[in-house]
Amino acid sequence: MNRRKFLGRALGLAGAGAMGWPSAGWATSTASPGGRVLVVVFMRGGWDGLNVVVPHGDDTYYSLRPTLAIRPPSDGSATSALDLDGFFGFHPSMSALRNMYQSGQVAVMPAVQYAGASTSHFTGQDIIESAVSPSANTGWLARHLMQLSGDVTSKAISLSDQVPLSLAGLPRPVSAFPDLGSLYLASSQSDRTMLANVINQSYGATPPAGHPYAAALNGIGTSLLGELTSLQAVGQMTPENGAAYPNTSFGRQMRQAAALVKGKTELQLITLNLGGWDTHSGQGGGQADGRMSQLLAGFSNSVNAFFTDLGGDASRVTLLAMSEFGRTAAENGSGGTDHGNASTWMAIGPTVNGGIHLGNGWPGLQPSQLRDGRALAHTIDFRAIYANVLTRCLGATNLSAVLPGYSGGMVDVVV
Repeated sequence: MNRRKFLGRALGLAGAGAMGWPSAGWATSTASPGGRVLVVVFMRGGWDGLNVVVPHGDDTYYSLRPTLAIRPPSDGSATSALDLDGFFGFHPSMSALRNMYQSGQVAVMPAVQYAGASTSHFTGQDIIESAVSPSANTGWLARHLMQLSGDVTSKAISLSDQVPLSLAGLPRPVSAFPDLGSLYLASSQSDRTMLANVINQSYGATPPAGHPYAAALNGIGTSLLGELTSLQAVGQMTPENGAAYPNTSFGRQMRQAAALVKGKTELQLITLNLGGWDTHSGQGGGQADGRMSQLLAGFSNSVNAFFTDLGGDASRVTLLAMSEFGRTAAENGSGGTDHGNASTWMAIGPTVNGGIHLGNGWPGLQPSQLRDGRALAHTIDFRAIYANVLTRCLGATNLSAVLPGYSGGMVDVVV
């Protein structure tokens, strides 16, 4: 990474992170029970939940998608859905995740959204990540961290270009790096030594009084070198237990996420992004060379490698996969699907309550059952999932502080 770009980003975040901190009213939570870690993967672009988890038991699905529908498992072909429970099946590119499902390590929620959901990518992502509608400038994960005592920034990291809204609003921002293997501020050792001396001299003194961001800026500067050294070592860790990650950016980030879980025991939260799901055209059905197939194979294989790599540490980890919305029930004239409503979410790991979770049942695909006659209705409010993982994974005790305005229950996807 270019050193000027890195330093500019780090110091710029100091000012941004000091915004939006609530003044009072936050109760103290317990620490993550048993050192548990929540890994949040945001499928940006709105993935097509109906082709991720295929409702092959609903005949209407096939009439709505004459070219994009995934064949039922009974066809027995390479492009057939991988049956889960006789009604739903995974996309044929998700065999690695299907194996995990069969061992009870995948909880599938096929119809997740919220009332009056937006079909705008930006608005939808903001609402999902802030857990407030209209969206706020503090994220749901940041509000959880606000309840913990001490310096909480070491408890979270984002493997992305910038801190996501879900982690925004802390007085001192958490770190965001798209690749831990490129965290060198200079190419030569002599230059690195020179930069270390400059940083140490610049931030060795007590920060000046009266400046609103001085303390945050000084804190970033004084911890910068130590954090880089630590993260560089983590980023160079070799996968274990025969884990084979795809040679993709997401595969690399999942490998680094596993190394973080094993190497930084104070971590509670890791966030990642996987984009490319805005499939208005050329989406592809079950064929291995289709756009959707390749994305799903990369996701499935990376997640399977992640949990394999973790070995005994896997029992501490839950991965939550989410998206801002699903796609329309019917395919469009361009071989794709448009912005819809409810979509599939998943909780993955050894401690999940595996199986299909439908809330009030399958909403159906008949015109009268669809939202606005075009998109899947939701049966689970996404905040019911948050309430569960906050409680079971992270030990949160004051859900009203993290999920303001939400008074519903929780979906029992994590035990």
